[in-house]
Amino acid sequence: MDSDVLVIGSGIVGLACAAESAMHGLRTVLVEKHESFGMETSSRNSEVIHSGIYYPTGSLKARLCVQANRNLYSECERYGVWNRKCGKLIVAVTGEEIAPLEKLYARGIANSVEGLRILDVIEAKKLEPSITCSAALFLPTTGILDSHELMKSYLTEAKGYGADAVFNVTYVGADRKNQSYRITLEDANAETITLETRYVINSAGLHADKVAESFGIDIDKAGYRLHHNRGHYYAVSPAKSRMISRLVYPLPHEKLVSVGIHITIDRSGRIKLGPDTEYIDPTVPESEWYKFDESRREIFYGAVKRYFPLLELGDLSPDQVGVRPKLIGSEKETKDFIIHEETDRDLHGVVNLIGIESPGLTCAREIAREVFKILKSNHADIK
Repeated sequence: MDSDVLVIGSGIVGLACAAESAMHGLRTVLVEKHESFGMETSSRNSEVIHSGIYYPTGSLKARLCVQANRNLYSECERYGVWNRKCGKLIVAVTGEEIAPLEKLYARGIANSVEGLRILDVIEAKKLEPSITCSAALFLPTTGILDSHELMKSYLTEAKGYGADAVFNVTYVGADRKNQSYRITLEDANAETITLETRYVINSAGLHADKVAESFGIDIDKAGYRLHHNRGHYYAVSPAKSRMISRLVYPLPHEKLVSVGIHITIDRSGRIKLGPDTEYIDPTVPESEWYKFDESRREIFYGAVKRYFPLLELGDLSPDQVGVRPKLIGSEKETKDFIIHEETDRDLHGVVNLIGIESPGLTCAREIAREVFKILKSNHADIK
């Protein structure tokens, strides 16, 4: 089996890259170690269509997210993907939090986020009567979607353009062969498969740093090493869920380690709280990453009761656990997406996507377009 483009990983970004690649008329193969697509980070998150307000002006996250917010709703309509533009409040619970809220508003304006408004207490109460705050930032373009449907639509598009998607196949390694790469894969029966490809898009999510390392890249020197960060979600009782109609967030962590334990809404109208943030010790096996820690209930309750005072401890029930690929040092400085063709390391045609966490779901197609913008600028055979 040979290809023009090999995409490693079938999370939302890998699927978007496969669709974009096949759309360009390139022979495209997508490989995934799991039995189906999107079984890690892409299916264990808040399913939010973000606005782009949080990210440093000029960053990839800011630029791609703002563009994605403008495009994704129409894309969902075109594909028949369920979505709801419900809007979102970021709340300043105390008077001391108003100044940081205004700073966030200024960043949103600088990032060209549309429709932003700062609300006083009365205005916020009109939108969400059950929420308590001193002021709030209203983001009308934020919404939610069905991530599984969006991923399925990208896979269907990729196949429609002729791409092959192969599941239960694990990437093992790569060797340089003239102007291409010989890729070694292993199937579920431990049989070795080899594939020759001109271009490699590393969209391996939680393991993207290890894939990059297999090409001989020093991931510490490159700043590619990932830390796995676990986030829990609690579901809220139906009675209390009916009291909230929009997403409600606290002020984010200064360096965006997280955007705080927030209220989101699923397709059924039930609200969820989360995620929290916990770095997983490297000695913990992957089989234990998704175990739910019920001892966190009171932490979630205390975090959200600040702005949703009618919430009671008994309203919370365990929901899901997600794991995010955080770049090293994210507590000290805000980290951007890494989208890099490794030409400077003599790995022409290898594109590494590293640290693709939130807003990766929102930005998936824009990330894919960015990948091919880079490839087209460096390779005359990609039109």
